[in-house]
Amino acid sequence: MVCDDVGVTVTDQHPADQDSTHGVQPIPGLEPDEEPSAAWGWHGTPQRAGKIAGWFTAFALFAMLIGNNEGHVGDFFLVAPGTILVVMLIASHFKARKAKRR
Repeated sequence: MVCDDVGVTVTDQHPADQDSTHGVQPIPGLEPDEEPSAAWGWHGTPQRAGKIAGWFTAFALFAMLIGNNEGHVGDFFLVAPGTILVVMLIASHFKARKAKRR
């Protein structure tokens, strides 16, 4: 317990001796200091799923252009993010391809 300046007693919600990864076995070959996420079971990034979701989102943005739009003011807010997303996905593809060749 800690007493602050006002005189209110505050209890520590997460004591230092209690770790959220208590009882979790580390993965052999991985250093917990270098890979902190390995201690709680998640390691790496789901790159393929992210790229699929990105292409689906870009397609959905461009598909929303089809419809009964009389004023085309909102088209900018569909085309601009969709184009940025496509450029990012293509750049990611070339970056991964370049890294694979090394």
